[in-house]
Amino acid sequence: MRRLAAALSLCVLALGACERREAKAPVADSAPPAAVAFSHRLSEDISGEYRSAPDAEGGTTSLFIGQTTAFASWEAGDRTAPPLLLTLTGPGGEARITPEAYVVTDDSVQMRGATPDGGVVQFQARLDQGALATARRNLGDHTPVLTGTVTVDGRRTAVILSRWGGD
Repeated sequence: MRRLAAALSLCVLALGACERREAKAPVADSAPPAAVAFSHRLSEDISGEYRSAPDAEGGTTSLFIGQTTAFASWEAGDRTAPPLLLTLTGPGGEARITPEAYVVTDDSVQMRGATPDGGVVQFQARLDQGALATARRNLGDHTPVLTGTVTVDGRRTAVILSRWGGD
């Protein structure tokens, strides 16, 4: 009888621990999946700097996307040069956000990171390959290439980024 009670107690404790663990780790729909910390699946080069208009709502946003070799290095554990660098500029100044997780494909960019003071940042955007091709052909073209949202500590702002061709 004692063995049965002990086994039953262990099962109840194990089940309770599983439920608590699941409750502590909800995954937001817009964040990269927790099981995939860093993932890229690119058939084309999408590298470059993407910027919003200086007068965009919520401040200026820019996103640097590195080449596929930068993604491969980061995913192999080399943290010297991030393949994604999100820069947010607003009333409080400028913050550069490096990835804690990302999923990048030919048609979307999802990234999760943190502000210097520990705030949660999520970036999610759709990548328009046709617009990217146009922007590359026409340097200085302000065609929207990335359209999505950036969320900082739960405050969501729409972003539209164009590929920046330089001065």
